[in-house]
Amino acid sequence: MIMKICVVGAGYVGLVSAAILADWQHNVVCVDHNEQKIEDLLAGKLPIFEPGLQELVELNRRRQYLRFTAEMAEALRGCEMIIVAVGTPPAENGHPNLEDFWAVVKSFRENVGNNVIVMIKSTVPVGTGEAVSLYLNEKVSHTFSVVSAPEFLRQGTAVHDFLHPDRLVVGCMSPEIREQMKELFQPLDCPKVFTDWHSAEMIKYASNSFLALKISYINTIANLCEAVGGNIQDVAAAVGLDHRIGQAYLKPGVGFGGSCLAKDTQGLIAQGEVHGVNVWMFKDVLEVNYEQRVHIVQRLTEVLGNLKGRKIAILGLAFKANTDDLRDAPSVTIIAQIIKLGGLVKVYDPVVDSSSLPNIISVSTADNPYAACQGVDAVIVLTEWEEFLDLDLKRLQKSMNAPVFIDGRYLFERKRLLEAGFFLPERPSSSEWPVVQSMISAR
Repeated sequence: MIMKICVVGAGYVGLVSAAILADWQHNVVCVDHNEQKIEDLLAGKLPIFEPGLQELVELNRRRQYLRFTAEMAEALRGCEMIIVAVGTPPAENGHPNLEDFWAVVKSFRENVGNNVIVMIKSTVPVGTGEAVSLYLNEKVSHTFSVVSAPEFLRQGTAVHDFLHPDRLVVGCMSPEIREQMKELFQPLDCPKVFTDWHSAEMIKYASNSFLALKISYINTIANLCEAVGGNIQDVAAAVGLDHRIGQAYLKPGVGFGGSCLAKDTQGLIAQGEVHGVNVWMFKDVLEVNYEQRVHIVQRLTEVLGNLKGRKIAILGLAFKANTDDLRDAPSVTIIAQIIKLGGLVKVYDPVVDSSSLPNIISVSTADNPYAACQGVDAVIVLTEWEEFLDLDLKRLQKSMNAPVFIDGRYLFERKRLLEAGFFLPERPSSSEWPVVQSMISAR
């Protein structure tokens, strides 16, 4: 079954979906109202950094299975399926902002023909699929079949995740549409869960909020290890070996960022409050996550004292490795706090340009990690870029004014850092701190 597919939205979800469906030899047009983004795509420049995506887009544009446009009416003309992949950022009340989503949906009634499938990949509140179906099929001569197919792509591995998912979730109400979805996703070798709209929508929220919970859980355990003694890396590894728990997302550190986990947890909280369900646990998940960022700065001030005039190196800006995304990145919050306290910040990230930081944040940049750490009083690792593992730590330590090292991603073995001569400010009661402070004063 070869289909003519319109993908609305050229972000992570839309662009990856469009490229892979085109690679499966469907005729795909990807539309986005951002004309500059479309101009860049037509010029071969992707708006996001995602391993493997550039090659996939270029290949299928050459094969003429994939094209881009900023004109919605043109993109919708003659299509058999529409995939909605527009952003639904959180509003002030925690609910997803569906303004762009509904603007897109409302355009369908005027611009498409009969028997069109509308697949919702945007993360939307439970009940949205039903609402879309009622709206599209009200007072029109042709019919729309609505499918809720939430995505579970991780930035940095999105192409791999689309092609090798843990499961496929499809919410639809028609046996005929279910069979079409089975055929569409036949290339995927994974469990396929077919359910109703409401359940499919809830599966997305439940999955992401649970991942957020696991991260906040292990970070709470990490803080306890700092207080009472214990190697959190050993603890996390051993806990994760229990098959009932698993090692995924049991990685301690500065906490989660990005456009999904916090947003979807907030969305779940908002829906719970509307329906009178106690959701305190998810509120605590978000509070713990924010406190991890505060904790990093506290560790810094406890060893350096007043940060005014102190030089701090930040290694990594992106919220995770293999992406250039700064949305809700811990680095942004931490850098802003350091600057507010009078610190001077120099940053290095192999992919992110520091000009992407908010305008209120003023930093200097370096071309490599060694230049970033030259003459600084402390270094903080905030992104788990693989290239950092190959650093000559002794060279790094010798170039610094003071050997204070905060590994916000637990990227390095503690023993390796200590052997390189670094001081690791982990516990407020550490007897080494006065020694380090005297070294700072002497340099």
